[in-house]
Order: sequence, then C-alpha cells, then structure tokens
Amino acid sequence: MYPARLLPLLFLWLCAHAVQGMQPMPGTASSSLAQRKLPAQLPTSPLSSPNPAESLRVAQRKLQISPAPRTRAYMRMAVALLDMRRYNEALEHAQLALQQGEAHRDTATTALTYDLLGRVQVARGDSGRARHWYRRALTKFTQLRDLRNQAIVYEHLGDLYASQQAWGQAAGSYRQASFLWQRQAEFSRAAVALHAVGRMYLAQHSFPQALQYLQQSAQRSRQLHDSVATGYVLHSVGQLYMAMGKYPAARQVYLDALAVMPRRQDLSLLAMLYEALAATHDSTGNLAAAEGYFLRAVPLAQRSGNKRQLSNLYLSLSELHRRQGRFPNAFKALTQHILLADSVATEERRAEVAEIRMRYETEKKEQEIVALQKERHRQEANLQRQMWWRNGLGLGAVLLLLLAGGLYLARRRQAAINGLLSHKNLAIQRQKEELDRLNRSKDMLFSVISHDLRSPLSSLYTLLSLLNLGSVPPERLATHMDRLTRTLNTTLELLDNLLNWAMTQMRDEGVQTRVLPLEIVAAECVALLTLDAERKGVELRNELSSCLVRADENMCRLILRNLLSNAIKFTPGGGTVTVSGRRRGGDWEIAVADTGVGIAPANQEKLRQAAIGYTTPGTAREEGTGLGLRLCREFAELNGGRLTFDSVEGQGSVFRFTLPATEPDTGVALSAAAG
Repeated sequence: MYPARLLPLLFLWLCAHAVQGMQPMPGTASSSLAQRKLPAQLPTSPLSSPNPAESLRVAQRKLQISPAPRTRAYMRMAVALLDMRRYNEALEHAQLALQQGEAHRDTATTALTYDLLGRVQVARGDSGRARHWYRRALTKFTQLRDLRNQAIVYEHLGDLYASQQAWGQAAGSYRQASFLWQRQAEFSRAAVALHAVGRMYLAQHSFPQALQYLQQSAQRSRQLHDSVATGYVLHSVGQLYMAMGKYPAARQVYLDALAVMPRRQDLSLLAMLYEALAATHDSTGNLAAAEGYFLRAVPLAQRSGNKRQLSNLYLSLSELHRRQGRFPNAFKALTQHILLADSVATEERRAEVAEIRMRYETEKKEQEIVALQKERHRQEANLQRQMWWRNGLGLGAVLLLLLAGGLYLARRRQAAINGLLSHKNLAIQRQKEELDRLNRSKDMLFSVISHDLRSPLSSLYTLLSLLNLGSVPPERLATHMDRLTRTLNTTLELLDNLLNWAMTQMRDEGVQTRVLPLEIVAAECVALLTLDAERKGVELRNELSSCLVRADENMCRLILRNLLSNAIKFTPGGGTVTVSGRRRGGDWEIAVADTGVGIAPANQEKLRQAAIGYTTPGTAREEGTGLGLRLCREFAELNGGRLTFDSVEGQGSVFRFTLPATEPDTGVALSAAAG
C-alpha cells in the first residue's frame, strides 16, 4: 500500500506520460540523467572538526586559561561556530581574533584571520566582503612569502568565484593554486586544483581546455596512486565526453574509473560512476544495460546514506521503466523517488528553519546587547557629566577670584614691560636692517671681485706663460708686449671700477645710471677676452654699433664680460662668438651668440632658477664658480631690463639682456651735462 498523499501525484504523472507516448524515438538521448545539467564545481570541505560542539567547548576552555594574546583561541572558537552554522557569533570571534593579532603585530596570525573572515562572510552570503578579506589575506601571505597559505586562499577565491558562476576568474584562481602547490611539491593538492580548473572550463563549454587540464590531473593522480582522486577526475572526463555527445568514449572512461576504484572506498563515487554508465547506455538506446547499472548504483547510494543521490537514481529508473512499458516498476521507482525527495526537502527545510531561527535569535540578542550597552554608556556619560559640572563650578569659583586679582596686577606690570619691549624691538629692527644691508653689500662685493678679476688675470697669466716659455717669435714680441700693457691697464681700470662700485654699494648709493654708448663697452670686453679666444681657436665678433642706453657702466661691463667669457668657455676650437644688438620698442636687446655645445634641456631649468654654485666644465675643462649668470641677471634687472636665453644642445646658445634705450641727441646732452 502506498501513502494516500502520493496517489494524486502518481496519477498525474501517469496521465502526462500516457499523452506523450509510451516509447522514445530511436537514437534519442531521452534519459533524465543524460539531460541533467553538469555541476559547476567540485565539492569542497571547509576546515572543520567531526564534532563542532566538542571543538567549541575545548576552544572556550583554552580561551579562559590562555594568556594574552588570545588570537588563536578566538580563531578556534570562530571555526567551531562556523561549523555549527552560528555565523554571526563566528564573525564576532573572528573580529576579536583580528583585533588581538593587529594589537600584538602578529602578521602571520592576522593573515590567517583575514582568510577566516572571508570564509565566514561566504557562509553569511556576503560575497563582496568575502572577496575583500581574501584579497587582504593574499597580500599578507605574499609579503610573508607563505606559499602554502597563498595556495589555500587562491582555492577559497576559486570556490567563491565558482559559486557566482564567474568561471574565468575561478579558473584563474585554481590555476594559481595548482602552480603554488606544485612549487611546494604537494603534488596531490596540485592535481586536485588542476581538476577544478578543468571543471571551470567544462562549465563554460570550453571542451579542449577542459580536457587538457582534466587529463593532466588524472595523470598526476595515477602517478600518486590516489585511486579516489583518479576516479573523480575520470568521472569529470566522462561528463565532458557526454556533453560533447561522445557516448562510447564516455563509457570507456567510466569503466576505467571503476577499474582503479577500490570497491569498499567512497561508495558515493562508485554510485556516481554506475549512474553515469547507465546514462551512456541509455543515450545509445541500450536500456537493458542502463537498467543493470542503475540497479547496481542503488544499493551503493543506500549504503552511503546520500538520500539526494538515491532519489535521483529512483527518478531515472522510473523514467527508464516508463519508456520500457513496465509501468508497475516505474510506479514503484517513482514512489521511492517522491518519498526520498520529500524527506530530503523536509530535512533541508528543517535545517533552513533552524538556521533562520538561530540567526533571528542571534540578531535579537545582539540588538539587546547593543541597546543595553548604549543605555549603560548613556548613564555613565550622565554621571560623568554631572560630576564634572559639580567639580567645575567649585573650581571655577576659586579660579575666578584668583584670576581677578592676578589680572589686575598683571595688567599694570604688562603695561610697563610692553613699553620697554617696544623701544627695544624698534632698536633691534633698525640694527637688523642695517646688518642685512651690510651683508648684502659684502656678499655682492666679494662675488663681483672674485668673478670679474678671473678673466683678465687669466689672460695675463696666459701671455706671461707664453713669454716665459719662449714660444713667442721676436718679431711678434713687441706686439705681445703692447697687448700685455693694454691688458694690465684694463685690469687696473677694472679693479679701480670694482672698488669704486663696491664703495658705492657700501654707501648704499644704488645703481649709477647714465647715457652709455654700449658698443664702446662691448669693444673693451672683446679686446679683454681676445687672448682667451685665440688660445682656444674661437673667433670673437663685435657687430654692435650705435647703441645708446641708460644704465650703470660697470654693471653693463660685468654683464658683457661674463656672457662673453661663458660663450668662449663652452665653444670648441673653430667656433664663433658674436655680440650683436637690435632695437625693440623702448629697449635695446643685446645678444651674445655662440656655436658651442649648447645646454641640455635638463640643465636649462637649473640655469633659469639661478641657483648659486651651479656650474659645468667648459669644452677645455675650464672650471667656474656658478656666480656669473646670477650676477648678470641681477644687474640686468637693477638696470630695468631682464636676462633670457635660448639653447639647442649641440648647436649653440644665445643669451640676451635688455637695457632702456635713449635717443642720440638726448644722450649727448646728458653726457655733456654730466661732464
């Protein structure tokens, strides 16, 4: 007798199949197993103990007796609570473990806690936070060079991506895990990870890639003599051939898997293999062989206790008997399927209800705890506030009296002190300004003297060296003596001008501008530096004419001399240095151009910043102090102009400075008035 509640369902089932027809079409794969969707990922087992309740009690005792830090004890409790599906409590203890690990700077334990938090969030259904914690764990383990735990985290990431049907990302994570297991010579776990990669490609219907990884996994499992792992991989290979419609190849793979499997090990896998063999025969129309394999799978599923698998087997048998026209057998098999499916659904619903109840009670307790904590904090805050008010009022009254008397005395004393400080500050400020002015004058004096005396003294030294070496022919001796006399006169004049200019600076008389024929100053500077140019084989050209400006003569001389000296310094033999000028509105623009080595782009910005001390050696390894260009810029600005330059590396440079122009008749009148 069958239960009365099953009869309506069985009646409807028989009517539906009577309308559809009693026999399948020849050559069609009508088996429900053959039509079933393949699982996407391998079953994974979290790190759990056989008895979570006992594990929780042990962890609680260790937590009570263990000294700080208690990170490991909190982690054991979190794992036990996770196995008991008490996810919120597991999350709370995992967070306590994280706080302990970070407080004691235990990097390795902190990384393990990140991974544990990821597992807890997966169980709670929060995939976003789970991925966040897994990535943090992976970063920590990478910093620690912990390859083993890196591989474990990659496996967890693969499981997470697979649960979201992100097959490509899951395959990448499993592939990385396999590579890390291989590096650590843990070949068994590497083979399992390769199996998972193959399953991900199978889920995407990428059959060539799936077959490649599954064959690699099977080969390594055989080498390790791991019959169970080999059986699982061959089962996946058979599913691949079934999905491709290659039923004979799938049947042979399933038979190979049975050949390597021990008969008393993993009954569920054996039942899966017999069920798969039945599906291959059913797909090719061999219903008798399919029935035989189904009947061999049923007792194995019963012994393994897998009710869902047994229910599916009875459903497949019912469909097979129906197509054979054996309706009583189909009815019996369907009855068994419905009973088992009902039992499985009832257990699942009971587990879901228990989990929902547990979550509800946990959240309710948490809310009550939070509310009590808020109330306690509020009361403590009120008491603290009242105590502060009472103490503050008493102390404030005393301080107010003391403050009133102190303020009266301090006010009188401060008024007297402020008067004295004001007079002293004014005196100090005047002294500081005077010292700053004197320091600026001193620095400028030393800079000008050290810089401007270098060129003429160098020329004198060169000429005297030639005379001492006797390398000057007698017929040219008079010419060189005359040049030596002119150079000495120019040097003495320069020194006199510099001393006069320095005295002017010390007296704070500022810039002494007058109408100045700049072409004459340029000719003097060219004549002064001719020996240096000839010594390097550089041609000096003065193309400046009729250039009247209003400026300080000594400063203009210094600008021209420094720019010409620098141009010679960075121009190799055979090059040319040219002085020219042009009128631009109310200014004269004076240019010193050379055909030298130019300035690298990286160094041009340094020159524009006019940093003191920046210099590079010349083409003949001439050394400098780095002050000349800064003096030129400052003197040009003091005279109402500005200094600029353009340069192309390898082609030369052009330095330009501007000075206020004046008309010829005005210049003559002013010059006469000055004389």
